[in-house]
Amino acid sequence: MAGSAYRIYVLVLLMVIYAFNFLDRQVVTIIAPYLKEDMGVSDAQIGLLFGTAFALFYAVFGLPLAKLADGWNRVRTISIGLGFWSAMTAASGLASNFGQLGAARIGVGIGEASASPAAYSLLQDYFPKSMRATVLALYSAGIYLGSGASLVFGGVVIEYWATHYTAGNAPFGLTGWQATYFAFGLPGILLAFLMWFTVREPVRGAIDGIPTPGIARPFHAVMTEFAAMLPPWNWRGYARMTGARQTTSANVLLLTAVIIGAVAVVLITDGLLRPEKRAVVGAIGGFNITTNMVQWGAIGIGVYCVGSWLQTIRLRDPACFALVANPGFIALTVTGGLMSYISYGLSPFIFLYAKTQFGVGAEAGLTLGAILAIGGGLGATFGGILGDWLRQRTPKGRMIVMLIAAIGSAITIIASYSVSSLTSFYVLTAANVFIHIMWLGPCAASIQDLVLPRMRGTSTAAFFLGTTILGLGLGPYIVGLSSDVSGDLRLALMGSIIVMPIILGCILLAMRRVPDLERTVLDRARAAGEPI
Repeated sequence: MAGSAYRIYVLVLLMVIYAFNFLDRQVVTIIAPYLKEDMGVSDAQIGLLFGTAFALFYAVFGLPLAKLADGWNRVRTISIGLGFWSAMTAASGLASNFGQLGAARIGVGIGEASASPAAYSLLQDYFPKSMRATVLALYSAGIYLGSGASLVFGGVVIEYWATHYTAGNAPFGLTGWQATYFAFGLPGILLAFLMWFTVREPVRGAIDGIPTPGIARPFHAVMTEFAAMLPPWNWRGYARMTGARQTTSANVLLLTAVIIGAVAVVLITDGLLRPEKRAVVGAIGGFNITTNMVQWGAIGIGVYCVGSWLQTIRLRDPACFALVANPGFIALTVTGGLMSYISYGLSPFIFLYAKTQFGVGAEAGLTLGAILAIGGGLGATFGGILGDWLRQRTPKGRMIVMLIAAIGSAITIIASYSVSSLTSFYVLTAANVFIHIMWLGPCAASIQDLVLPRMRGTSTAAFFLGTTILGLGLGPYIVGLSSDVSGDLRLALMGSIIVMPIILGCILLAMRRVPDLERTVLDRARAAGEPI
């Protein structure tokens, strides 16, 4: 086992990388008002840019790239992914219109999809089971460190640019928000080299007494995962694995149903918008392509790919399917997805809300950034420590922390957006950030304890499907759309907690099911054919 100092170094480095993950992801928060000024985008388009353009590719690429976490060198996987998404973040600074910015955002999503499954798996092989909620909570503190830093440093860059340059003398003609992308993206490339040359790849599963070799042909496995999601390759694959033509027919029907559902949602939601509020992305043959069509079409594709992938897992890896396709795992995943729906729904608009409600300028990024970084980092850490402490006293301990986080989050969100004082808003936002993120460490550790070491990357990717599709894919866009329709951003932000009854129901279900599922992992894997 690696020494304590080195293990801590690995944890800190991965936490910093995760902070860069969210630094690059959340930069839209601080530049949102300037995008509205320069490009004339709507709140719904901000939500689309922040969420769906990123989330679809993050989710779809996360599933096959998880195979690298389960079968290839995880250090190299993280390093290459970090270098790529950092380069795409810098490239965002070259965008001159919404479409180009959206394309760069897609590249960021693809690169970031490689990181967390590999990081989760790596940390499981550096730290024992008794510490995992704490370790994953510390790693997850990078979420708020990065989110906070994006506001702090984004505000600094934009303020510096505004006071030192004009449109006529700015270097390369860049605006402040474009310069921010360069300032955020380029350091990540250097960090990728540090990861590559200083972190050792541990033996997978050795710390749990189940040393597990990697996959013989990991890149072939990655392509197999892509083929499992996308027609027509998935249809042929189903037929080969089952010998049944009706499997292909069922998939055709599923794809048709998703398309019809997506079109229906487009028509319904687009009809809610007044003509002057419709955000047009482009036009083909005189037919307007609205943000609603992009949003729900993307969600439809994502749902289809995930459903197709799960079907192939059931056929190709019945042991893995048995350990993830159960009420406890699903309840944890939905809980994480909907808690993320709330936080991602608030994130892109928090600075915009403060600017419109209280008249703050870019300098407020420092205050809001400090609140997110300090409050979120401390909340994530406290939630993990408390979860591990309670887990030693009751098998339901980690879920108790999740329950506290959910209830406390709802209360503080209502309070935050009900005050008329800027100071009160800052204080209540800090309380909300601290309490809300307490769910993540306990939830992530519980997910990891429900699978075998060889499945950790896949289970992490499955878990992140919830946080990505439900959270990032829906939260920012629906809050932004609600703001456009109602004309009331405050009401839209408070409305994010509409999913809270579902969250509470899933946590209670997890409290009943997860302890027994965790206790019987090996038995259920053997029953499904795993040679342990």
